[in-house]
Amino acid sequence: MPSLGVFLSNNIGLGTWWRIGSLSREVALYKKFVEHGWDVSFYTYDRRRKLPDIGFAANIYSQWPLLFPKKLGFLYRSLLPFLFFRKGRKTDIIITNQAHSSGPLISAGRLWGAKIIARCGQVYGESAEVLGKSGRGVQKKTSKEKLIFEEADRCIVPTKELRDWTCRNYGIPSEKITVIPNYVDTQCFRPNDGTKKDFDIICIGRLVAKKRNRLLLEALSRTQMKIHIIGNGRLKDKLADLAKQNQLQVKITQRIEHSLLPQHINRSKIYVNLAEWEGHPKALIEAMACGCPVIASDIEALRETCAEAARFVDPLSVESIAEGLQEVLANTKLRRALADSGLNRARRFDWAITARKMLDIFNELHVM
Repeated sequence: MPSLGVFLSNNIGLGTWWRIGSLSREVALYKKFVEHGWDVSFYTYDRRRKLPDIGFAANIYSQWPLLFPKKLGFLYRSLLPFLFFRKGRKTDIIITNQAHSSGPLISAGRLWGAKIIARCGQVYGESAEVLGKSGRGVQKKTSKEKLIFEEADRCIVPTKELRDWTCRNYGIPSEKITVIPNYVDTQCFRPNDGTKKDFDIICIGRLVAKKRNRLLLEALSRTQMKIHIIGNGRLKDKLADLAKQNQLQVKITQRIEHSLLPQHINRSKIYVNLAEWEGHPKALIEAMACGCPVIASDIEALRETCAEAARFVDPLSVESIAEGLQEVLANTKLRRALADSGLNRARRFDWAITARKMLDIFNELHVM
């Protein structure tokens, strides 16, 4: 039986995914690999003995009971390839969850003799460039990401834009990089036309500055629109205060189990993403799969993700955002056209298609 090792990002565990409601989404793809005869092992940074149930048979190697203080977490990352050597040397392929944050990957690949796949839902260096981030920490992460891409036997990024950036800035040959978009379970995320629309707008994601939820609330100042924001982050209280000041009907839900998201998306008329930067946003794809019309920032990543399935607005202009929202909410025909385009678009990201493309890479590397 071929063996796959999954390296979670530094300091992230299955418990982390469970706490934010995304566990079922994150492990779904690996369940598919198990069904196709692969032995899957997760190398995580969980610090508790009891771990959440992932719903299928897999090996889980966590930090428990070797609990260094968090500030000394680098010691555990350094020791991981040696601690799990007996299992690791039987591993055929190891794969990252995020390439820039997978400390022991290279040393594990060399020690275990395993092939390396650098997979990511975003390219950290590209996001740092777009967001204007700088400093020693950013430089260190970017250098680490570049090294992992260089050392990997194969790289997987979710969009052509990110492939081109990686080739241009990291010098990685294009033939080494495969574009495989993030996936959506179209059996779970699908339209439910009989659901009552309790909200005009829904947003899903972390409540941080780059998501620009503040501009959305300003654009809707003193309207009667009902807004549902699902997510948590340091701006939660500020957004709640802003909603109160602008007399808006805003509901903020910090956590919803991933499998329950479709019913909340289907209760809303439109999905809004005004992010300053995105890689290939999963929640947006899931909204399209539910037939929810999309309003999105006019940035390259979202244009590649949505194409004709979104009404694009200038994310820095309150007037442009307000105009786009009013146009789509007032025009039933336009909403239906965006919904239909979104459904067709989302089918391209079905998880069975993604799994098949990744399995082709696994099988290719396994027989090399």
